[in-house]
Amino acid sequence: MDIQLTTLPTGLRVVTARLPGFDSAAVAAFVDSGSRNETAAENGIAHFLEHMAFKGTASRSALDIAREIENLGSNINAFTSQGMTAYFVTGLASNIEKAVAIIGDVLTASVFDEAEIATEKGVILQEISRSFDNPSNLAFNSFGSTAYPDQALGRSILGQPDFIKGVTRDHFVSFIDRYYVAKNMIVVGTGDIDHAAFVQMVERYFAALPTRPTVPAEVPAQWVGGFKPAASNKFEQVTALIGWDSVPETDERVHAHRLLATAIGGGMSSPLFQEVREKRGLVYAVSGSHDCGPDYGELLLFAGTTPDKLDEVIKVSCGVFREAASAVSPDDLMRAKNRELVSLATIKEKPFGLAHFLATHLMERGRLIEPDERKRAVEAVTIGDVIEAAQMIFKTKPAVALVGPVPDSDYLGLIKAEMGAA
Repeated sequence: MDIQLTTLPTGLRVVTARLPGFDSAAVAAFVDSGSRNETAAENGIAHFLEHMAFKGTASRSALDIAREIENLGSNINAFTSQGMTAYFVTGLASNIEKAVAIIGDVLTASVFDEAEIATEKGVILQEISRSFDNPSNLAFNSFGSTAYPDQALGRSILGQPDFIKGVTRDHFVSFIDRYYVAKNMIVVGTGDIDHAAFVQMVERYFAALPTRPTVPAEVPAQWVGGFKPAASNKFEQVTALIGWDSVPETDERVHAHRLLATAIGGGMSSPLFQEVREKRGLVYAVSGSHDCGPDYGELLLFAGTTPDKLDEVIKVSCGVFREAASAVSPDDLMRAKNRELVSLATIKEKPFGLAHFLATHLMERGRLIEPDERKRAVEAVTIGDVIEAAQMIFKTKPAVALVGPVPDSDYLGLIKAEMGAA
């Protein structure tokens, strides 16, 4: 695999990862902005903008885009996260120039027709309503606003219904003017493709991207924590999401923190799953995970249980986490490492997964990181590193989100008491 980076005079970064022998390929444009770049008054615009991406350009209607892509046997899609918006096509390497042309057209010449906006409002309002019926979504939204209150990072990516109903074309134009500029984008091609030829394609089809030396800076994330119940009698279970402050992606300790989460709560043989589900039968779902970005990190406990078992689930789970501050078994660390190594190995076999990996690290760390570099960092983590991570994490104030028929109790106090020995 040969990975190359070229920065065009406009500031647009172009990356290729050549995968010899691959018939499939991916072309993806990544914008270094997402929901955390929104103001409170426009929360939801980044996601709405992504929905409008394929609704028509100056030279292609929405139907033209769909037909052109499907006639190639390709797939076109997009997604919005807190810190990124991605537009991508997967298909045959022989059709890569057509894919670059379509994505370039979408990102430089979308018309944002008022009729299309009105139609898509209904789609997004349905998406928001659907999320309200999902206790896991509600728990993550509640957790965000508890961990990062009054911050863009803590707000819902989907936004609020009242804002979506009032969106106009001017909202899109304003957001694009601030963030959809050459310096704030990365275009990646992965597959059996030539770097120089790909760069020429991007130069041609992204030539109309506006240039600007700077974009508005993100407000650094500030972990706060606390407890926010979201009581509701429409669910039979309580969905619990508990998190602690961790390190960001840019901190070299992140590998130990990520492995800690997997060693404790990743998979059916993990101590968390064994203690909470297999030995006591308290839950159907329980897991530990780690999430991070360029300036934030969090270790998460997720579980769903009936109200009468909630206290016990929290106590047992905290006990498992607390023990990691003094001991982590070699087998659990080996399992966590192998899980991460398998993920890194398969990334190299999936053109879009590899494109996403490369763009994410280039955005967050300012340089390209290959999967093999990440592999070496994972392999170097020791049990001492993981225990040190646990001792650091579990001293922080937790953020607690509970959704469902939540009994009236001091859950923040309960968690602090159970984790006191960490």
